[in-house]
Amino acid sequence: MSAIARGPLLLTNDLVDFMLGPISMKAGSCSMARVPSISQAYGCRVSPAIHEAGASEVCVFLSESRSAAVLRDLRDGGAFSVVFSRPATHQTVQLKAAAVRIEPLHDGDKTLIERYGQRAMGELISLGYPPSFSKAVMAPDITDGVSVCFVPYAAFDQTPGAGAGQPLGASV
Repeated sequence: MSAIARGPLLLTNDLVDFMLGPISMKAGSCSMARVPSISQAYGCRVSPAIHEAGASEVCVFLSESRSAAVLRDLRDGGAFSVVFSRPATHQTVQLKAAAVRIEPLHDGDKTLIERYGQRAMGELISLGYPPSFSKAVMAPDITDGVSVCFVPYAAFDQTPGAGAGQPLGASV
């Protein structure tokens, strides 16, 4: 999975396939006072290239009530990043955004959230986690979902090991 790590990020097909799961997704923010917050995300939507530079927009789905601190930070103009991690392999990618747009879910997003939850839940169950735990963590009933949409400007390999922290496409 290689990607450009400056300016609007060009998402490769491999990266998009990875982002669509089965994965665990965490959204992180930082307040203006540089205090971090983190929340579980419940799936994403990747739009086709929409900018003149060919960059795509990514929208991750958060629960308004479960993500109050992250959403507060973002509404105040704080920093944003998302990590996508495959539980079975620990392969992890981080995307960073300079700005976000918070909006209601679009038509079809609830279906994407349910599909994400089923795939992520199945991944945890295959690793021996109980179905009740897997559902509670990865596939709760989200009734207050919102989209946090952004054009990523950087992507990093955060898989544990020698390459952790390297921009995607960089060699160690």
